[in-house]
Amino acid sequence: MKILYLFPTDWNKEIADGEAGAVPSHRVWGYADVKKMGHEAIVCPTPKFFRRRLTKPVPWRIYQALYAVWKQWSVDCIFAVNEASVLPVLILKKLGILRAPVVIISTAIMHVRNRSGKRKAIFSRLLPEAEAIVSLSTMERDAIWREFNLREDRQHLVHMLVDVHYFKPDGPLGGGDYCLSAGTNEGRDYPTLLKAFPKGEKLIVVTDAYNAAIIEKTKEPGMQVEVLQAMPISKLKDLYRRARAIINPIGEVDFASGHTILLENMSLGRPVIVSKVRGMQDYFEDGVTAIGVKPYDVEDMRRKLRAYLDNPDSFAEIGARATEWARRFSSEEFARQLVEIGESVVRARNA
Repeated sequence: MKILYLFPTDWNKEIADGEAGAVPSHRVWGYADVKKMGHEAIVCPTPKFFRRRLTKPVPWRIYQALYAVWKQWSVDCIFAVNEASVLPVLILKKLGILRAPVVIISTAIMHVRNRSGKRKAIFSRLLPEAEAIVSLSTMERDAIWREFNLREDRQHLVHMLVDVHYFKPDGPLGGGDYCLSAGTNEGRDYPTLLKAFPKGEKLIVVTDAYNAAIIEKTKEPGMQVEVLQAMPISKLKDLYRRARAIINPIGEVDFASGHTILLENMSLGRPVIVSKVRGMQDYFEDGVTAIGVKPYDVEDMRRKLRAYLDNPDSFAEIGARATEWARRFSSEEFARQLVEIGESVVRARNA
């Protein structure tokens, strides 16, 4: 198959970095692995003219949609990463200008901002134009078609991916003087972690400005909390390795959150302390491949974290099993399943 990948912004540098091994392949959502399978994957090139304007998110998506129109007769299928990247393309499909089948990889369709007002009206009108919608969790797959009145048979489940080669256990873990939590977006539950975090211990949080503000308001005076933002993946990987403990606090939200952090650390062999929210039910087995805590439960978080810090060796088997478990979420497996969906929509179109 020949596949055109759509991204929310110009992803060409990320793709080049991935092909050079500078960043994990899951950053490009199966693009490199689809090519390794023998398929041809292409992306919209960085514009030569008006680059500063056209690489902003909205102009880029329009420019990318026009590129899709130009390429539609030479590609078999379009894979759209993130629902925002595909809206101009779906408009063109609705108008009959673009006919190539579209597979959407949903990352936040079920975010609250998309489920009311004008946004919901737009998505409800345009999402039926897609031949397939891929969700990253059972929770989302079972909810999206009802929320937006879509065909159930066009909904698919393909779990979040991780580059198990980039995040491989190839050295000792721990040794640092800090615990680590990482992750962005409104799905994070840092307040519960801060309330449960042991006094006298050091916590590093790698996150965004939104959560940094919440942490600043929530942390108690004297707490050893350091917040870092926009960290290169190589440095984050090193922080993962050296941390005394990895904590992944998630709130009960209706969209995917926290999966990448969990899978990267599981692949490294870290026993992750993670919230047992609905969106995580597909991703770990409590006490077997990760250490589950009840959502928003400060005491449960405090108890599990203290037990781990007091005797990390007793959780070593969980880390070992986590490495094997993570392989089922490999970027190669993600690409394989995505291609199967693409081939099915192409067959349906040609039938």
